[in-house]
Amino acid sequence: MYKFTQSYLQNQVNQASPLDLILMLYNKAIGCLRLSKKSIEEGIEKPENLKKKVENLDKTLDILIYLKSCLNFEQGGEIAKNLNEIYTVLIEELFKIKVNNDIEVLEKSIETLETLKKAWEDLKRN
Repeated sequence: MYKFTQSYLQNQVNQASPLDLILMLYNKAIGCLRLSKKSIEEGIEKPENLKKKVENLDKTLDILIYLKSCLNFEQGGEIAKNLNEIYTVLIEELFKIKVNNDIEVLEKSIETLETLKKAWEDLKRN
Protein backbone atom coordinates (compact mmCIF):
# COMPACT_ATOMS: atom_id res chain seq x y z
CA MET A 1 0.00 0.00 0.00
CA TYR A 2 2.83 2.41 0.87
CA LYS A 3 4.45 1.97 -2.53
CA PHE A 4 1.12 2.68 -4.26
CA THR A 5 0.57 5.82 -2.17
CA GLN A 6 4.11 7.01 -2.79
CA SER A 7 3.70 6.41 -6.52
CA TYR A 8 0.34 8.22 -6.56
CA LEU A 9 1.77 11.24 -4.74
CA GLN A 10 4.82 11.32 -7.04
CA ASN A 11 2.47 11.27 -10.02
CA GLN A 12 0.46 14.17 -8.60
CA VAL A 13 3.60 16.23 -8.07
CA ASN A 14 4.99 15.44 -11.51
CA GLN A 15 1.77 16.48 -13.25
CA ALA A 16 1.03 19.55 -11.14
CA SER A 17 1.37 23.12 -12.31
CA PRO A 18 3.59 25.46 -10.26
CA LEU A 19 0.45 26.93 -8.70
CA ASP A 20 -0.83 23.47 -7.79
CA LEU A 21 2.52 22.69 -6.17
CA ILE A 22 2.26 25.82 -4.05
CA LEU A 23 -1.23 24.79 -2.94
CA MET A 24 0.04 21.29 -2.09
CA LEU A 25 2.77 22.82 0.07
CA TYR A 26 0.28 25.05 1.86
CA ASN A 27 -2.02 22.07 2.47
CA LYS A 28 0.86 20.06 3.91
CA ALA A 29 2.04 22.91 6.13
CA ILE A 30 -1.47 23.52 7.47
CA GLY A 31 -1.94 19.80 8.09
CA CYS A 32 1.36 19.58 9.95
CA LEU A 33 0.48 22.56 12.14
CA ARG A 34 -2.87 20.98 12.98
CA LEU A 35 -1.10 17.76 13.98
CA SER A 36 1.31 19.78 16.14
CA LYS A 37 -1.62 21.49 17.81
CA LYS A 38 -3.30 18.16 18.48
CA SER A 39 -0.08 16.79 19.98
CA ILE A 40 0.24 19.78 22.32
CA GLU A 41 -3.41 19.51 23.35
CA GLU A 42 -3.04 15.78 24.07
CA GLY A 43 -0.06 16.51 26.30
CA ILE A 44 3.57 16.82 25.35
CA GLU A 45 4.61 15.11 28.56
CA LYS A 46 3.99 11.94 26.54
CA PRO A 47 7.13 11.30 24.47
CA GLU A 48 5.16 10.28 21.37
CA ASN A 49 3.20 13.56 21.42
CA LEU A 50 6.36 15.60 21.90
CA LYS A 51 7.94 13.75 18.99
CA LYS A 52 4.91 14.36 16.74
CA LYS A 53 4.83 18.03 17.67
CA VAL A 54 8.49 18.56 16.85
CA GLU A 55 8.42 16.49 13.64
CA ASN A 56 5.41 18.36 12.29
CA LEU A 57 6.78 21.77 13.24
CA ASP A 58 10.03 20.82 11.49
CA LYS A 59 8.14 19.77 8.34
CA THR A 60 6.28 23.08 8.36
CA LEU A 61 9.56 24.92 8.85
CA ASP A 62 11.07 23.11 5.86
CA ILE A 63 8.07 24.07 3.72
CA LEU A 64 8.21 27.73 4.73
CA ILE A 65 11.95 27.92 4.09
CA TYR A 66 11.41 26.34 0.68
CA LEU A 67 8.57 28.72 -0.20
CA LYS A 68 10.69 31.65 0.93
CA SER A 69 13.65 30.46 -1.17
CA CYS A 70 11.44 30.26 -4.28
CA LEU A 71 10.37 33.90 -4.17
CA ASN A 72 11.37 35.90 -7.22
CA PHE A 73 11.73 39.51 -6.12
CA GLU A 74 12.31 40.81 -9.65
CA GLN A 75 9.12 39.36 -11.09
CA GLY A 76 7.10 39.26 -7.87
CA GLY A 77 7.82 42.81 -6.76
CA GLU A 78 5.79 43.95 -3.77
CA ILE A 79 3.92 40.64 -3.47
CA ALA A 80 7.19 38.69 -3.18
CA LYS A 81 8.46 41.19 -0.62
CA ASN A 82 5.28 40.85 1.45
CA LEU A 83 5.34 37.05 1.26
CA ASN A 84 8.98 37.09 2.34
CA GLU A 85 8.05 39.11 5.43
CA ILE A 86 5.09 36.84 6.23
CA TYR A 87 7.21 33.69 5.85
CA THR A 88 9.91 35.22 8.07
CA VAL A 89 7.39 35.96 10.82
CA LEU A 90 5.84 32.49 10.52
CA ILE A 91 9.28 30.88 10.80
CA GLU A 92 10.01 32.93 13.93
CA GLU A 93 6.63 31.91 15.35
CA LEU A 94 7.40 28.23 14.79
CA PHE A 95 10.46 28.52 17.00
CA LYS A 96 8.35 30.17 19.71
CA ILE A 97 5.76 27.40 19.43
CA LYS A 98 8.50 24.77 19.70
CA VAL A 99 9.72 26.26 22.96
CA ASN A 100 6.52 27.60 24.55
CA ASN A 101 3.83 25.28 23.12
CA ASP A 102 1.68 28.35 22.53
CA ILE A 103 -1.61 27.15 21.04
CA GLU A 104 -2.76 30.72 20.34
CA VAL A 105 0.31 31.47 18.22
CA LEU A 106 -0.12 28.10 16.51
CA GLU A 107 -3.75 28.88 15.65
CA LYS A 108 -2.76 32.30 14.26
CA SER A 109 -0.10 30.63 12.11
CA ILE A 110 -2.69 28.20 10.76
CA GLU A 111 -5.07 31.10 10.03
CA THR A 112 -2.32 33.01 8.22
CA LEU A 113 -1.47 30.02 6.03
CA GLU A 114 -5.15 29.36 5.32
CA THR A 115 -5.59 33.00 4.25
CA LEU A 116 -2.56 32.80 1.96
CA LYS A 117 -3.77 29.49 0.55
CA LYS A 118 -7.17 31.01 -0.20
CA ALA A 119 -5.49 33.88 -2.05
CA TRP A 120 -3.56 31.37 -4.19
CA GLU A 121 -6.77 29.41 -4.81
CA ASP A 122 -8.51 32.63 -5.92
CA LEU A 123 -5.61 33.34 -8.25
CA LYS A 124 -5.92 29.85 -9.73
CA ARG A 125 -9.67 30.30 -10.34
CA ASN A 126 -9.04 33.55 -12.18
